[in-house]
Amino acid sequence: MTTQTPTEQWDVFISYAREDYIQAKDLQDALGEYVTACGAAPRIYLDVSRKNGTPPGADWQSFLEDALPRSRHVVALYSQTYFDKSVCQWELHEAYNLNPKEGGRLIPLLIDPAAVPKVPYIVHRINWISTTRPRWIDEVASALGLRAAESRTELRFGTPLTDAVAGHTLPPVTVTGSAPGGAIPWPAGGTVTVSAEPEEAGLTGTLTAQVTRNRAVFTDLAFRSAACGVRLVATAPGCEPVTSVPFEVRTREEQPSLRETDDRPALPARGHPVFFPDGLGLLVRDGRTLSVRSEAYEVVGGAELRERPRLWAYGERCVAVADWSGRVVLAAPDGRIRAVDLLARQGARFNVPGALAFGADDVLYAGTWGGSVWRLSLDAEEPERVLEHRGGVQVLADSGDGLLVGGLDGGLTVYRGDRVAAEHPLEPLLLAMARVREFALVVGERRIHRLDLVGGQLLQVDQPVGAVTGTLPGGGLTAIVDAEGQGVCLDAELAVRAGFRGVPGARPVASGLGGRLLVLENPDGSHALVRDGRTTYVSEHPMAVSADGARVAVSDGERLLILPPGELGGTAPAEGGGV
Repeated sequence: MTTQTPTEQWDVFISYAREDYIQAKDLQDALGEYVTACGAAPRIYLDVSRKNGTPPGADWQSFLEDALPRSRHVVALYSQTYFDKSVCQWELHEAYNLNPKEGGRLIPLLIDPAAVPKVPYIVHRINWISTTRPRWIDEVASALGLRAAESRTELRFGTPLTDAVAGHTLPPVTVTGSAPGGAIPWPAGGTVTVSAEPEEAGLTGTLTAQVTRNRAVFTDLAFRSAACGVRLVATAPGCEPVTSVPFEVRTREEQPSLRETDDRPALPARGHPVFFPDGLGLLVRDGRTLSVRSEAYEVVGGAELRERPRLWAYGERCVAVADWSGRVVLAAPDGRIRAVDLLARQGARFNVPGALAFGADDVLYAGTWGGSVWRLSLDAEEPERVLEHRGGVQVLADSGDGLLVGGLDGGLTVYRGDRVAAEHPLEPLLLAMARVREFALVVGERRIHRLDLVGGQLLQVDQPVGAVTGTLPGGGLTAIVDAEGQGVCLDAELAVRAGFRGVPGARPVASGLGGRLLVLENPDGSHALVRDGRTTYVSEHPMAVSADGARVAVSDGERLLILPPGELGGTAPAEGGGV
């Protein structure tokens, strides 16, 4: 048997014609009953396998080109159809070229004796194993360096779950494995998969985890629905499945008592709360009505939107919101509030705001799809048009000595006054932009772009999550969530500082403590509080968290309760703590 190199990923690569899939799958299942020399389950590549095949969305040809040289052995299923397929011929010749002089890497398996006349001359001298022989599977296993498993690796759950709450992240679930005779339970890169019985409980999260130091840890599991007698089931290639002790998944906790106290005021207000940046006052949206509540939570100002809100922005003390009609409302916690209807360009029917961004002294910049960029503040009498960007505005930020505009054409333009200082091509769909110290972070559909505002260098990295459905740019971390509910918080160095998971379609709407506390809005209108990557509280009604993480505003549909986040389950992160 050849010696494994650090680049090898698979023990066996099965090369076959699509018409012979049943035989290929039977071979994969049969070899799964054997183990490697170290007692681990063999890693078998079958291109359509859900667990050990080409990943969904991957370029299959590129993946095959990478998988073949990283496989210790290639089993080619010789049939009449096999030699008629160009892809099979390519795989066979690649395997032949990779086969060392002493042989042993390419293992032909004759599944149809009528295919012998079609075997190419170049590989005709390599002996094949015929499935007509009595114990051909043992011959194949021996050629692959596999042996019969005396007993399989035993899986074991760690600390048992006693109960769970629907919608809340479970404590980390650990699965370990032990093999007889002290053998290694899993090869490098081994995985464990968990599921739940009954399926109606709706287990979500990362259901397959990599094995590290003889254990797999699942950190973001949750259940969609309440159920009794729920069991977790862990499976791994070459291992007997294991089932946890039964536990109950309870319904979401009752809303906290709305009894008003000195340190827990209850406000007779309906709608969506938004904390001002200082964390003391609130801007509450009830339909299209906005009301400003002071530090004492008294109503001190108000305004009306014309349409649904489209954009929110946060300055040093102020909050701004723009609706789909082009109305922009700027509010301060002292009750000052003004609504401005941005003028559409001549001949334009719509004036949809594309982006909002605060500059110094709570000056607000508002860019539209039409390309106009306006400057307004609570002190200015009228908004001022400061820029016309021909490409339209998708994202916007104040660079300190100018503006950064991400256009509908996917380009990023650096302005000094009304002069173009630099241009950078990014990508068609730009979702958010934030200035973090001397950098500008731009979140695109496929990549994250970081522009050094001092040196001008542009760094681009691939999105760490899938198709993005929501972003929340902030001063320290930017939160990004994909369609499956998987999320990350990135810092200015584009390092992932925290990972979390919500329900599919969730989007971030508020953050505290630099992303260590997050509020996600779910598609059904409920809101989830996520602390240190774990969902610890779900409300059927709107919820918000202050930037300093000291307060949460949670609604019961009629009133808003202001309380410390620690009273909503779990322990609140400490200021300045790690993630």
